[in-house]
Amino acid sequence: MGSPRNREHKGLPTRWRWKEGAYRFRVPPGQEHLWDGKKEFRLGKTLSESHITYAGRIASVDGAIQTIGQLIDRYLIEVTPTKASSTQRTEIEDLRKIREMIGHNAVVSFAPHDAYQMRDKIYRNIGKGSGERKTNRVMGTVKTLFTKAIEWGAVREHPMTENKFKMLSVPKKHQMRVAASIQDVLDATEFCPQWLDNYVRLKLLTGLRQVDMLLLTRHCITDEGLLVTPSKTENSSGVKTLYEWIPELRKVVADIVSLAPTSVYLFKTQKGEPLIKNKATNSAFNSAWQRWMKRLKDRNIPRFSERSIRNLVGSEGGLQEASERLGHASPATTKRYYRLKPTVVTPLSSQ
Repeated sequence: MGSPRNREHKGLPTRWRWKEGAYRFRVPPGQEHLWDGKKEFRLGKTLSESHITYAGRIASVDGAIQTIGQLIDRYLIEVTPTKASSTQRTEIEDLRKIREMIGHNAVVSFAPHDAYQMRDKIYRNIGKGSGERKTNRVMGTVKTLFTKAIEWGAVREHPMTENKFKMLSVPKKHQMRVAASIQDVLDATEFCPQWLDNYVRLKLLTGLRQVDMLLLTRHCITDEGLLVTPSKTENSSGVKTLYEWIPELRKVVADIVSLAPTSVYLFKTQKGEPLIKNKATNSAFNSAWQRWMKRLKDRNIPRFSERSIRNLVGSEGGLQEASERLGHASPATTKRYYRLKPTVVTPLSSQ
């Protein structure tokens, strides 16, 4: 086996090489003026530093994006960091696959038939899971890449508009276990530990996503209410949501804080550590939830998913109010995905 350094040098982007203790970019003939007049441009000593230098350079020079790999480089610097951590990890994985498949191709030469060939190849090579969904996710990233390519002046027309390219048809999802009512959820908490009962009661009041619930700290508790920065907007708009104090909210927050051990985190392990790491790993929480659901199953009590509680919250009250509570940018999102109850209408009367 080769050394880690030698393995790092394999699979470098086109025209990159390792020389004299640094990664370097061999400038294409005629483009020297874009790279400080140099025929070989020093990028950096580490691979990560070199990617940042390279992406920053092509992001600041018109006409520097020639290949899809270069387009990906700029996207990784300007777009990916603005997204939630879990989204970043998935997107980086997809961009790595895209780079392997078409990174060397010229941006301007990518056509609809190339997108179809790429879509079908990805689908054929998926060994397990929902091939349609994963394929569509990767192709959705390709589509977003070319939207940015238009914005950055690398191409004039999008090769994957709705009339030029179609995603794969996706099988219907299995019906998610959904709680019938808020009261059903509250009744079921008789069979879960106190900290999880507190979690459920707080989620029923706020509708917060699981990751945002598990990231709550004492710093979120203010004189005006519970102040939360949703993880989805933390790196973009930074919009915060203040859940104003009502007696029920004060009571559940007080109950959460009073539980041992003392910790800055509202939901914590027995050592006072957070139940979530890197905004993604929450195996301890998921294990506790599954144990609770097993107790319900053993007693023939209907089970439900953690996510469905957010859906229940989205079904309560007026549409605009529910949208604001869930932190949606548009009530249309709330109406489409979270309104479980039927729309109530008054029949037209001829009288």
